[in-house]
Amino acid sequence: MENKTFYITTAIDYINGKPHIGHSYEKIAADVIARFYRTKGFRTRLLTGTDEHGAKIEQFAQNSGLPIQQFADETSADFKLAWDNIGISYDRFIRTTDDDHVKTVEDIVTRIKDNGFLYEADYEGLYCVGHEAFITEKELNEQGLCPEHLKAPELIKEKNWFFKVTSFTDTIKQKIKEDQFVIYPEHARKEILSMLEAGFKDIAITRPNVSWGIQVPWEKEQTIYVWVDALINYVTGAKTPDKDYWPADVHVIGPDIAKFHCIIWPALLLAADLPMPKSVIVHGFLTLNGQKISKSTGNIIDPNDWVAKYGTDAVRYFLMREMPFDAHGDVSEEKLKLRYEGDLANGLGNLLSRITTLIEKNNIEPTWEKGLLNHDEVDALIKEYKFHEALAKIWEWVADANKLVDEHKLWELGKTNSKKFIAICGEILALLETIANQLVPFMPTTAEKILSSISAKTIIKAEPLFPRI
Repeated sequence: MENKTFYITTAIDYINGKPHIGHSYEKIAADVIARFYRTKGFRTRLLTGTDEHGAKIEQFAQNSGLPIQQFADETSADFKLAWDNIGISYDRFIRTTDDDHVKTVEDIVTRIKDNGFLYEADYEGLYCVGHEAFITEKELNEQGLCPEHLKAPELIKEKNWFFKVTSFTDTIKQKIKEDQFVIYPEHARKEILSMLEAGFKDIAITRPNVSWGIQVPWEKEQTIYVWVDALINYVTGAKTPDKDYWPADVHVIGPDIAKFHCIIWPALLLAADLPMPKSVIVHGFLTLNGQKISKSTGNIIDPNDWVAKYGTDAVRYFLMREMPFDAHGDVSEEKLKLRYEGDLANGLGNLLSRITTLIEKNNIEPTWEKGLLNHDEVDALIKEYKFHEALAKIWEWVADANKLVDEHKLWELGKTNSKKFIAICGEILALLETIANQLVPFMPTTAEKILSSISAKTIIKAEPLFPRI
């Protein structure tokens, strides 16, 4: 019998800049979920990638002096390298310039038109180039600027193809209320329901005079709106030679794009006779040293820099441990360093070093009952996206194991009571085994090192997990 499947996606990153630590946070969270479901025997597919079309990308390429495809290739490669360095176990890294994606977009948009949910009309509105989206006057700040990009939007009048979102808003609202379409956390769910209650207008899904994009199949002068193109990547990426994983079990996204994923995307799918995703989970924003992470202000951290200095697993641990997933939180290298030295080097690293050193020194072969400790509580916390609580629970076991070493003065016990020494060592190794197994989704390399060290036929002093910096 085939294993159950689990399909999870991240937002695909717009290639108008380099990857930063905010991007990493979302990717690591999705990776933790994917690795967790793999450990439970699910046939799991994790999708991430880059969003590469639109007028803004064309402008960035021109400013860089590179041909547009070369610019896209090089920038996309930066993101792929960053996710490789931080241990993202993606099954596909999709690009919106991929041939199969272009065909999927053309097919789905054509199907929506054939089903009667597109119409042509003139549109006049405020267009924010930074967002690659039309925005309303009420979304502007007091100075009449886009609050995120701090630039005045352009007033644009053009002929577009419009999508009848309004044909599906009642269905989407009902599915959310009945939990057939799950939005987590609750505050994001309430915000989307509030938008739907307030009423939602039909949206333009094509743009004229944009050369860098996917052309509308029946009208080559129009280009499919970059947001529609980007959203459809989830359907493209669901397909493998032997299986179609759609619908997604989980879309992992940031709060700024919840409207697109929780209203517009489900509507597009329903219009194309495709199932809606099962759930959308919305993480909080990261700030860096108390300030918004922003390419324009230069307040960014390249994740590769932290990984090079502290190691992949330490950065993964820090980002998942430091704040609740559903809330905004602040990060800094100082906070990372404190976690590294306290929780990792002095906590987990010291524990493995102490116990393996004592076992080697006393030349014993302790045994313990494998899989003895119950870890349902940690599993439940991961399923509820409470990653910081799951790690806090695991570190309670780290503290318990270190306490056993100290309370029983194991460095002396081996000389005075060999039988008790062996029994306590076995108890600590049972804790370490549970700790390592539960860390597989969060810190896969560290987990593997621990399990390898304690399951060796002859246990010897382990290499430091987290060397002093």
